[in-house]
Amino acid sequence: MTTLPPLPEPGLQSIDDRRTIARRFLSEAAAELRGGSRLQAGEKVWGSIAHTLKGIAEQRGWKHESHRQVENIGRQIAAECQDHDLSEAILDTYHKGHENFYENQRSAETIRELIGLVERELPKLESLYSATPRPFTIESNNQLRRLMALTGNEELQLGDHSPVGFSLRHTPTQEAL
Repeated sequence: MTTLPPLPEPGLQSIDDRRTIARRFLSEAAAELRGGSRLQAGEKVWGSIAHTLKGIAEQRGWKHESHRQVENIGRQIAAECQDHDLSEAILDTYHKGHENFYENQRSAETIRELIGLVERELPKLESLYSATPRPFTIESNNQLRRLMALTGNEELQLGDHSPVGFSLRHTPTQEAL
């Protein structure tokens, strides 16, 4: 049996704390599935992604206190990265893992595939903790509403561009301007 890292103390979580929690949840998801609990396994694999997204939000100064905000972070990262497998890991984990906890609609095989996908893609998401966010231009009303909600900036408009992905904690370099 694999020894899981201890949970961080309650309170504000650092990016390292988020990484520890995400990795722990991913291990717990596999264990839950082996034990026959598809519902708990799906929720744990979603928890792994959610904590990673919350770490990215913290790194960027974005709001991340609600389910809706975490979903918005996932959609924004998916739009920014334009990586099909990464987008699938983020969005499918919400729809197949988290929702299955409440609806019991997914098979053990679907949850197993989801865990495998997250195991492969989680390092990509974690790499965003230390990366400067990618340039991003707001091209749709959905993107506009999402970034307004994450940044709290109600003055954003369609067509606005940020060389640092609308991060509130990164300063554009001279070359990016």
